[in-house]
Amino acid sequence: MLRVRDPQRLLFAAFLLAMGLCGLWFGWKLPMGTAVRMGAGYMPKVLSVILLAFGVGLAAASLAVEGPRLERWAWRGLAIILASLCLFGLLVERAGLLVTTAVVILAATAAAPDRRWREAAIFAVVMAVFCTVVFRLLLGLPIPALP
Repeated sequence: MLRVRDPQRLLFAAFLLAMGLCGLWFGWKLPMGTAVRMGAGYMPKVLSVILLAFGVGLAAASLAVEGPRLERWAWRGLAIILASLCLFGLLVERAGLLVTTAVVILAATAAAPDRRWREAAIFAVVMAVFCTVVFRLLLGLPIPALP
C-alpha cells in the first residue's frame, strides 16, 4: 500500500502534471518542427514534457520522503491578487498605463498580511513611471499612458 509522506510535494506534483497536460493539450496541433527549425509547437511541447517529468519525479519523491503536512490556504490573498489582475484588464484602456499600474500595485498590496502602505505607494509610483517609460516610450506599445 502506497502512503503519501509529503502531501505538499504531492500537491505541487499534481499542479505540474496538470500544467504539463494542459500544455500538451493546447499545443498539440501546433507544428513541431525540428531542433534546428523550430515550429510554433516545439517549445510548448518540450516544456510540457519537462513539467510532466518533474511532476512524476516529485510525486515519486512524495511517497519516499517525509515532509510537512498541508496547511490552511490563504484564499483571501489569492483572491485579491486575481482581482488585481482583472482590475488591470478593466482599467488599462480607460485610465492609461501610468494610473493603472499604480492602482493595481496598491490593490495587490492589500493581499499582504503585513501591509506597509507608505512603501507600497512609493513603489507604485516608481513602477508606474518605469512601466510607462519601458512599454510606452522605449518599446512603443500602443497602450495609452494617460486617460
